[in-house]
Amino acid sequence: MANYLFEVVRVFESWVGGRDLSGDEVYFASSLLGSPTRRLEVFLERYRGVVGQVIEERCCDAGGGRMCIYSWSRRAFKRYFPAALDAGGTIIFYGAGGPALASYPLHRAFDLGVRGVEVPGEGPSFATPRIDGWQVNLYWDPALGRWAFSTRYVLHNMAFVRGDLKVEDYGLTINPVVAVAERVSERLGLWDRLGEFKGWTLTLMIEGPEPATLVGGPPPMDYVESYRLILVAAREPDGTLLDPLTSSGIAEKLGVESMAGRVLGISGDMVDYGRGSVEHPSIFLWYLGRGDREHPEIYEVKSELYEDYVKASKAMDARSFALLLTSESKLVIEKLREALGEKLVDETLEALRKLEEALKETVERGEVEPLKKALRRKSVKADVIASAVKSLGEGKHRRALRILLASILEGWRVEDASLIISGLADDIRLSLG
Repeated sequence: MANYLFEVVRVFESWVGGRDLSGDEVYFASSLLGSPTRRLEVFLERYRGVVGQVIEERCCDAGGGRMCIYSWSRRAFKRYFPAALDAGGTIIFYGAGGPALASYPLHRAFDLGVRGVEVPGEGPSFATPRIDGWQVNLYWDPALGRWAFSTRYVLHNMAFVRGDLKVEDYGLTINPVVAVAERVSERLGLWDRLGEFKGWTLTLMIEGPEPATLVGGPPPMDYVESYRLILVAAREPDGTLLDPLTSSGIAEKLGVESMAGRVLGISGDMVDYGRGSVEHPSIFLWYLGRGDREHPEIYEVKSELYEDYVKASKAMDARSFALLLTSESKLVIEKLREALGEKLVDETLEALRKLEEALKETVERGEVEPLKKALRRKSVKADVIASAVKSLGEGKHRRALRILLASILEGWRVEDASLIISGLADDIRLSLG
């Protein structure tokens, strides 16, 4: 089986070209769209509702034809019918000879946050962390006649500017992530080592001195000398996927880093480990015995704590700091003590205890109005007050606490947290009389 998305496009373009489709072709293509049917009109309706809609299509003129990149819409609910798996940066060139697959990157992983997605009963083949960097795909571009980078959402000559897509002439790089990847490739001499890999698609991560979570945008060109390229997976011309371990030999030939040294040990419940990690934004569980040679099953377990930990420990964000302390994770609290100091952590824990007790006392005494007044004096928004009061009424004290912390600590630094939290606790007690 080839790239699922390309197979759907190939069948559709045959119909556009005037060829009558057989019932088997319609059934095959519609099955890849998640709605099997033998009725042509139903397939065409499904195609138009998926491609260009939930699977976004971004195209431009290139080499006498049209180059298009396909990605799953970030505004759409996640779904995992076959064509959706390959909507992670697949690139198709529409030339005189019809559509041709130009880039076949690593397929999408199953996200455990999606309804109905569960980890298989057997253990994974291995686990790898998500690198907190920027993903790029490297492929031989048939229109340019040279190697080119893309990201998962746009081509090298595309960039989002204040939310709008900007497109320049094909061959001109304006994508800031691609620009960094090109500069790093020059520094590593990567271009000179790609000769034997024409027709392959290489999926790499750019890792910098600061995590992408902290940067909050494309990698700054200022640090180009310190960026690393890490090969995550490699796909052969026939579609066979070489996983992070198998592709380590390819990485060595290319002069880039591999994932071999980053493989995680499999012990205990890897789902719990992934969700509670402060070291990785997520982990990938690879099941090489499931799926096929082009689409082995990969499951992503996202951390519920990592982003807040990075913001607290590196950006000194009070909001993230306090929310982490309410997680009741001994590991997280110890990590914060190491990063920020015992005194700061212990003072904030004590302040949190005071605030939670003040909220409980409010409920026990049935005096909600004084609480509302105290919160209004702190300029807490009405909808936040309503949510906190509702949670208190339902006996969810910890939830109410977190709702208030997210509001009152916005924009403050970690060293301010204990004073602000204690101040609110004192104000609530005073309002109760």
